[in-house]
Amino acid sequence: MRSPSPAEAVHAAAYLPTEVAGLDSSVAGGVAFLCAQAENGFPDARHEMRFPRRAGFRVRWEHQSSDVFARAVLGDVLLDIAALLRPSSEQATTLRGLAVREAAHIAASRLRDRHGGWSYFPDLPELPPDIDSLAAALTLFARAAPEHAALCRPPIEQVLLTAAADGAIETWILDPRNHTTQLVAMRRGVKRFWGQGPDIEVCARFYAALWLYDREQFAEHCGRGAAFVASHQQGDGSWSATWYWGPVYGTGLALQLLHRTGAEPAALSRGVAYLQRSRRRDGGWGVSQTTALDTALAIWALDECGALTEDVLDASVQRLLERQDRDGSWLATPWIKMDVGRASRRIRHTLTWGSTSLTCAFCVRALLLARRYGTT
Repeated sequence: MRSPSPAEAVHAAAYLPTEVAGLDSSVAGGVAFLCAQAENGFPDARHEMRFPRRAGFRVRWEHQSSDVFARAVLGDVLLDIAALLRPSSEQATTLRGLAVREAAHIAASRLRDRHGGWSYFPDLPELPPDIDSLAAALTLFARAAPEHAALCRPPIEQVLLTAAADGAIETWILDPRNHTTQLVAMRRGVKRFWGQGPDIEVCARFYAALWLYDREQFAEHCGRGAAFVASHQQGDGSWSATWYWGPVYGTGLALQLLHRTGAEPAALSRGVAYLQRSRRRDGGWGVSQTTALDTALAIWALDECGALTEDVLDASVQRLLERQDRDGSWLATPWIKMDVGRASRRIRHTLTWGSTSLTCAFCVRALLLARRYGTT
């Protein structure tokens, strides 16, 4: 089955059938859930963790929480959903408005006490600003609220200033303009808790965001970045992820960069083949069993590369439909992960976190992508 071109897909999205084997009602339920969560500021998108002083954290409050990164990613997915709905529909208009609101929330959450943009837990002194959060903010600003994009320029310049010749970039933004005590705390945190070096999936998101924002200005940087990401592809065609659970999301971020830039076609083909090959017997994706989250992310990643086919979608869509809860959501399964002991290379255990709202958004997007291909 030939995949539709982008122009064909956009045209088809405006003239979809009213019902496709329960898919439309599932999408409607998911959108309704997201809109209900939005009324309260997506409370389940707030990641809460405890960082005890006895473990070495010099914090005023051991309990830390933040929703900035999750809501930046969520705003981007809401825009995808709006684009896949009928453009003039009330739902699409509402979702675009929510994405603009999320962009304003992210802009207002920029760090005021430190240079570097955004930190996953902004009140944790040992945690520096990071390029994953910066890239998520830049992506949302570029798509929904360009007036905020200037907030990203100083940290982008700092990141590129410290980039290696091969395109490798450190996850943590340690801007020398910060106060010495802040730099000491952040460097101590990197050395003791978080670990040093580039994280491949984070590099992929950052360079993809630069390409989206201003491909002409950053084309050379993005080309080197794509080559760096491709060079770290695993033997089976996947990419490992430091901060995300399982191989699907990290592989999807790498494929998104390679496809956007048109770089490294051989690596792109191997990554697509990995995703196609790693589908479980029941048609879904997951580390040890099928999950709605991994299935939705795999559908998105394959669509990014124009590699969705009817034989893949038929079973995969059914896995999503049968796992939807009555309130329109899907069960949150691990998305973020944190390996405790990573910095010392003695991983003691892995902490995970997931969000029902994010899982729901990923699943609604996947269903709409499937409907775009005429799946029944």
